[in-house]
Amino acid sequence: MPRTYVALDLETTGLDAQRDAIIEVGAARFRRDEQLDTYSTFVDPGRHIPREITTLTGITDRDVRGAPHLYDVLPDLVRFVGGEPVIGHSVNFDLRFLQQHSQDFDNEYLDTFELAGVLLPDADRYSLNRLAQMLGVTLEQAHRALDDAVASYRVFRALMVRAASLPARLLKEII
Repeated sequence: MPRTYVALDLETTGLDAQRDAIIEVGAARFRRDEQLDTYSTFVDPGRHIPREITTLTGITDRDVRGAPHLYDVLPDLVRFVGGEPVIGHSVNFDLRFLQQHSQDFDNEYLDTFELAGVLLPDADRYSLNRLAQMLGVTLEQAHRALDDAVASYRVFRALMVRAASLPARLLKEII
């Protein structure tokens, strides 16, 4: 049976996992090219969302008002991710935030940013949006958790196709 993966993305109030808070979680389970299920929710960060984050994501204080708190979201997210490998763009960022609050996120992971650095050495930029454009992947709404998670998986699949086309000797050297 083909392997199942979970693509994951978070939106946060900033870049510091120790000081900032999660405001949106998006995850999608895939097997090959088939999207099996999704999980998406706003998270009440218990604080004001900085203007620059609202500008980037479009997520406002009003959006997260009344949303579940992170500790209410974590059990559902842990069940959704399970023991599957996690795929994401700069996924260490997302996992660091989750690991601040739960020890359950120690899954194997694959980072599309790192993979693209190896498989697309001549790319002009390695942002998810730019990689999606280069690889013909649709990214509905950048900087929204579920859309970014789905695009990350599709970029991963496109990168794996590219890797499979490399000569075996070169692929072995890269690994």
